[in-house]
Amino acid sequence: MNSGTSAPRWQSWGGGGVLAAAVLQGTGLVGYYLTSVRAPALAVVIAGGFALLAATALLLATFPLALGTTRTNGIVGASQTGRIALIATGVFVLLARVTTLGFFMVGFPFAGGIAQTADALAILAVITGAVASVVIWRSGIATGAARWSLALAVVIATMAELASGYNGTLSWALAVASVASLGFAGLSYLRTQPSFSRGARGRVKNLAE
Repeated sequence: MNSGTSAPRWQSWGGGGVLAAAVLQGTGLVGYYLTSVRAPALAVVIAGGFALLAATALLLATFPLALGTTRTNGIVGASQTGRIALIATGVFVLLARVTTLGFFMVGFPFAGGIAQTADALAILAVITGAVASVVIWRSGIATGAARWSLALAVVIATMAELASGYNGTLSWALAVASVASLGFAGLSYLRTQPSFSRGARGRVKNLAE
């Protein structure tokens, strides 16, 4: 009976993973802000390290989100495109973070190519994230804010990425907004009421009776 009423794995593990990624990313931002003036090298290590941890948590969260427990009951339902796009988003984000961190660890002659690679990976993450967002919306498995929260996170993350090369209030505001939107997505997954198929509704009704 618990299988019919307990929270699905994509909701608990997926939502929790996305929320953890937001917390880690936010911690990195705070650490960078506190150390960037007096210890800029340390600030880069802190921000890069926490960004890497956040990307890892996000990638791990995409698996329960995409696959659920039976590879058909995740947040994208039975959509193979949605599953691939969601997991690919996590992969591209992680690779982009690894590449960005490598940007600060190599000599200048290689920096340009590494920066272009990181930008290309970020663009791929945006594309696959947008595809996953559309599939999540169309599947109707998530309800309320959880149905569109990933789309919001993708839009704000894209804006933050475009502004990341500029030092200023707008860049910081978008970076904070990106973390907040990712955290909002995680919370919305944890708190959503997943919709049931017609058969599942019947089983729950029969149990209630």
